[in-house]
Amino acid sequence: MATVDAIPDLTGLDKATQLDVLRRRMATVPGGRRDHAPAELPTVAAPEPAAPTASSTVLAEGGDPEPLNPAVRGKTLRTMPVPPPLAALLPRQALARGTAVTVTGAGSMLIALVAEASAAGHHVALIGQPRLSLLAVHEHGGDLAKVHLVDPGAGDPLDAASICLDGLDLIVTTVHGRDVPPTRARALLARNRRHASVLLLTDGHMPGIDLTIASTVCGYGGIEQGRGRIKSITLETTVHGRGTPHRTGRYTLTAPTFGETGLRWTPEPAADLTVHRPVAVAQ
Repeated sequence: MATVDAIPDLTGLDKATQLDVLRRRMATVPGGRRDHAPAELPTVAAPEPAAPTASSTVLAEGGDPEPLNPAVRGKTLRTMPVPPPLAALLPRQALARGTAVTVTGAGSMLIALVAEASAAGHHVALIGQPRLSLLAVHEHGGDLAKVHLVDPGAGDPLDAASICLDGLDLIVTTVHGRDVPPTRARALLARNRRHASVLLLTDGHMPGIDLTIASTVCGYGGIEQGRGRIKSITLETTVHGRGTPHRTGRYTLTAPTFGETGLRWTPEPAADLTVHRPVAVAQ
């Protein structure tokens, strides 16, 4: 069974001691970001195939060389995978490393982001997220062995986030609903860019955010008559930010039926985006 690393309560310790405990705990993470990150790149055919050369081909599992676009190679190394609903809305179908993202609304999107990153081999830090369901992360296909829980206690979660940026790929933190001062934000965002991590903020406000992801539940399946068992939920997700146009998409997340494994994302027809379905309430 996969295990999740938990950092003990740091309440009562001074700031210097808290930082020392976190640094020593991070040193126990096996390997470094560059060691555990996926090394295999997808085989992507170029739009106009050219004559293969020794430097532009890779061997597939069957041994046949297939072309690999250099632009795709560079882009893949600088991005982090995201769930299908979000990939359809982003220009590069992934999150660029070194960016800071605000995630608001339905928790299913945050859980899917954590699951997708950990399943791809990236280490994830959850700082001050006691209500995030690890069972849900597992059900979304996430690897709990890559998920690390950090309890900042009475300390500043941004201090813990700053330390985690040294060696982890995805940092999910809270600021307890407050506004981060501009000077503090600039220092943290510069550190995030330097270490090529992805910083997710779940509440509060921080200047300099690159992307905002907002998701709302606009429908349930399975309780249309006001009773029954929820079998699916429909999420409407909106993204906007620097270099990312304002886009909205709607997907239905369906639980597996008998004989199936894993949750399933299904896109809603484009015409349905203009229709606001009433949310059924179980009685």
